[in-house]
Amino acid sequence: MKNIYKLATVSLMTLAAANAHAAGYQLNEYSVTNLGRSFAGVGVAGNDYSALAYNPAGMTLVKKSGVQLGTTLTQVRSKVHGQGALAGEKTDMDFMIPLPSAFGQYNVNDKVFLGAGVYIPFGLATRYKHDSFVATGGAGGTGPRRSELEVIDFNFSGAYKFNNNWSLGASAIFRRITGALTSNMPLGGYSDFRVKGYTGTFNIGAMYEFNENARVGLSYRHKSIQKTSGKHYIENSIPALNGKFHSSSDPELPASIILSGYFKTAEQWATTATVKYTLWHRFGVFPGKTTQSLLGNLDVQYRWKDSWNVALGEDYYLNDNWTLRAGVAYDQSPSRNNVYRTNRIPDTDRVWASLGASYIKGNYQVDFGYAHLFFTHGRTLDSAGTDVDAKYHSYSNMLGLNFQYKF
Repeated sequence: MKNIYKLATVSLMTLAAANAHAAGYQLNEYSVTNLGRSFAGVGVAGNDYSALAYNPAGMTLVKKSGVQLGTTLTQVRSKVHGQGALAGEKTDMDFMIPLPSAFGQYNVNDKVFLGAGVYIPFGLATRYKHDSFVATGGAGGTGPRRSELEVIDFNFSGAYKFNNNWSLGASAIFRRITGALTSNMPLGGYSDFRVKGYTGTFNIGAMYEFNENARVGLSYRHKSIQKTSGKHYIENSIPALNGKFHSSSDPELPASIILSGYFKTAEQWATTATVKYTLWHRFGVFPGKTTQSLLGNLDVQYRWKDSWNVALGEDYYLNDNWTLRAGVAYDQSPSRNNVYRTNRIPDTDRVWASLGASYIKGNYQVDFGYAHLFFTHGRTLDSAGTDVDAKYHSYSNMLGLNFQYKF
């Protein structure tokens, strides 16, 4: 009985936007400008106000105070094919979700820079049809139907430019999480799991400028222990499980390290690059609890591994008004074992290809970005009695629009 309900009661906090975003449930889409180059050079490119979310030392590159508003519309497309005893069964996911962000920066003088931002560093949306084989074919008839998770960062940053070469920055980050999960239950009925919580973390960064055309930056974002609690509603034909219960979990959102570079190789050309390392290994066991006495401790094994993201981009300065850009990236999944990959987290490696442009007129700047993500095929196995054997064929499209105004 415990295995039947385990996924439905704790998976909300462990779901991944695996079919839409960065590996695991981590997101990069804070900046449409960076979207156009597959997020190569984040924090040190110097052409928007999102640096404080990646490397706050990069705030010193923007010489005017200003504000920035943007959003990225993401299409999730996944075809799911049953395997083994479920061969021939098919379902799919196809929907769109927006990822908004906002940043502001005030330059106190040519040494001191202050900024703030609101953006989504972790999140997901997965939606299976309620009568699909994924939602109904698991052990006891349980399975995922609709899942939503959103982590919002409220970032307050400062940076100091020591000299022509060195800049340092730091961010205090306040984090809010909300989520909702609806699942099928055995013999009919549903499970509805809602949760919210708050925590804090920090980000520190340094940047070294060789000259005005070449620079590198290194930043570290600390992990956070996300304290969460909420209500869990169960309604089905088993009276002992019905009712409203209290649920809680303390997942660890991972630390990450970013190394980025910007190199203007010719009058009209600039190359950008980023290497990101995310420390997912502490996510091996996910802790969960519910006051439903028949369930109690609901720990789930995931055994994720640390992952790499490598991105390379190119900017072309067409004229004083227009900049064109393109980029590619390889994003490694922390889930590298079919036994521990679940229908809730069908995460796989992916390759990015992107294009973008910026138009500047006076104090105004408008940024456009598009990216297509190619996913390797993912496989899930019914190893714990909570999943179905399935193979995932997925891709994603992202389209972003960003507006900047400098004072």
